[in-house]
Amino acid sequence: MNFASRTIMPFLARLVIASAMLTSGWMNCFGQVQIRPEIVADLQAMDFVVHVPTVEVPTPVESEEGESEAVSSTPKIAKPTTRGVNRIVWLVHDQWPDLGGWGTFLAWSAAVGQLIAGVLLLVGLFTRWAALVICIATGMAIYIVSANVHGMFTMNPFDWPQDSHRFIQLFAGLGLCTLSLGLLFGGGGGFSIDAHHSRGTKPPKLNSTKNSTE
Repeated sequence: MNFASRTIMPFLARLVIASAMLTSGWMNCFGQVQIRPEIVADLQAMDFVVHVPTVEVPTPVESEEGESEAVSSTPKIAKPTTRGVNRIVWLVHDQWPDLGGWGTFLAWSAAVGQLIAGVLLLVGLFTRWAALVICIATGMAIYIVSANVHGMFTMNPFDWPQDSHRFIQLFAGLGLCTLSLGLLFGGGGGFSIDAHHSRGTKPPKLNSTKNSTE
């Protein structure tokens, strides 16, 4: 195996996966994401906080001189938002409604796992374990979202590109899962803490000497 396949490619794979997991995990744990209006009631029924902001939009009203001026305003409902992990909770509960509190536990485990695995892959520490976590997370995301919510695998594959959002989401998940499998079986490569640690713990080679007879 050459230098590129043993060192460069695993390093690039780690950077790509870590960038995706760190940003996604941070958003799921701490950020606000937009959600569809039809799932607001479900999240509120599960006692999750959902923000539905209103924006005041001026409404032009004609004056006596015939000139239009904005003197009144009409509230316009913006897209609701919630914590990113709450959207995962909804997806899990929609797929397996009998899980109860375990659905929330699984959703938080996935979100925190993304964040921690992203940090570990970035530095190349416990690479195989981090890659295993990402394989499980991306595999479940493909199963729940692409297969069940979007119904991608019941469609003609040549119809997938008609919805660019679903198409990109499916292959982004497949790509991350495939790269993670490569790291799971091949390790983090030469530019990783794992490789440095393994080199430092190797026993020294003993020089073979011939037995001398007196």
